[in-house]
Amino acid sequence: MKISRIDVSLISVRFVAPIRWSGGANEDWTRIIVEVHTDDGLVGLGETLGGSVTAQLIESEIAPMFLGENPFHVEKMLSKATFVPLYYGKAGLCAIAALEVACWDIMGKATGQPLCNLLGGRLRDEIPFAAYIYHRNANRDGTGEIDTTEQVVDHARALVERHGFTTIKYKGGVKSERDEITNMWALREAFPDLKLRFDPQAIYSPATALRMGHVFEEIRLEYYEDPVWGNVAMARLRQQVRLPLATNMCVIDLDSLAEGHQLGSVDVILGDIFEWGGIANVKKLGAVCEAFQLGLNFHSAGELGIGQAAYLQMAAACQALPFALDTHITELAGEVITDGVIALTDHGTIRVPDGPGLGVSLDPDRFAEAKEAYARLGDKSVYEEDEARAGVIPVKSML
Repeated sequence: MKISRIDVSLISVRFVAPIRWSGGANEDWTRIIVEVHTDDGLVGLGETLGGSVTAQLIESEIAPMFLGENPFHVEKMLSKATFVPLYYGKAGLCAIAALEVACWDIMGKATGQPLCNLLGGRLRDEIPFAAYIYHRNANRDGTGEIDTTEQVVDHARALVERHGFTTIKYKGGVKSERDEITNMWALREAFPDLKLRFDPQAIYSPATALRMGHVFEEIRLEYYEDPVWGNVAMARLRQQVRLPLATNMCVIDLDSLAEGHQLGSVDVILGDIFEWGGIANVKKLGAVCEAFQLGLNFHSAGELGIGQAAYLQMAAACQALPFALDTHITELAGEVITDGVIALTDHGTIRVPDGPGLGVSLDPDRFAEAKEAYARLGDKSVYEEDEARAGVIPVKSML
């Protein structure tokens, strides 16, 4: 079996309403879908984040490393790509991951097994997820806004009542220190028995993060995610706050994992299949976390059904899964896979797909619509100005 063709498609899917975060606001998001074909007729699906730059990198640099190879020989192809992140950074890792995930999908389809069985076997049938609470700007028709404390709590309550979430993650870094502390206290009072997380996307100065951290000790956060930028600042904060610190921004690959452990900067690492360069690398991350007794969870970056299926399959095979995973499923207004496979239950979980490989398939009409949307809207970069904070450009330690 050999990889014979690789198709790369840029797509755009809207959010329910423009989501706000410390880097700006987004009403839609650019993703990349890859279809990896083999010479015996199998097609593996992959997905990753990034726009035209990452797609061009896949086509010009990464695809030639995979073409002609056996999709089972993942480590060989990853070895070919060793120096890609050195020159292309995170875009390189995301480009590699798109094809690597598709190879795992092919392996599952070739053997007739769900991917979790190739990663050690299914340990659970359903995976718990957290309710993800963003502030939102209003849509053009005036709907969808989440701005006030009352709106934040009402939205969280609606999600908990509908889906039975037992963990709530609040995306901070967009309001004042006072407002965000008020919102967190309101969430704690409304949900005294649920786990709470806070993530300002590393926008706070160490001084601000320390002040807020002492308040969050009283609120009893499950963990405090990326309050400051980088391993050094995180390590300083961790020495002074009695809360677990979590990250997907300062420990971002296997090299920074060693640095983070040496500095003692984090307690929980949010592995990202796409930003870490694929499933194999996140498996390695899991082994290191087990060896050094670090917590492991999984990050979400607005993935659609293909990416969500990859996380479900990985989580199903993890021996320890102490945290509810992140997901943007309640923020997304579109999809590219067929219905009936990826869906939230009424008790805060998503069932692991049973089909071979990732267990999902593209919906031709939805896929075409998402490609047309990209052709119309173009790339949506990481930074897009938040109209509610017009003229404010995010910088490190800005608050």
